[in-house]
Amino acid sequence: MNEDLERQIETTVSSPRLARAVKDSLVRLKSGDGGPELQEIARDLLNGSITLRDLTRTSVYSGMFMDQFQRYNDWQASLTEQQREEFEREARETYSPDRG
Repeated sequence: MNEDLERQIETTVSSPRLARAVKDSLVRLKSGDGGPELQEIARDLLNGSITLRDLTRTSVYSGMFMDQFQRYNDWQASLTEQQREEFEREARETYSPDRG
């Protein structure tokens, strides 16, 4: 991971735990876990070809991000109330800033 990306992540997210999770996720995406489009983005971020800011300034990736967002919304909508509450509890416990 390049130093600029590491610094951007660490200054953008709310906790060291969440920063580590973001970094780990990028490494997994680079291996292809999220499909070829996310693999390309992760690879380019990790090698410094693009920055997080670049992703927000271009429409090149917007369709893919909207598709991924819709997939997440569909998944979340399919959860029961109990499953949703459990997911939210686990996310808070794992990534909340006070757990650093």
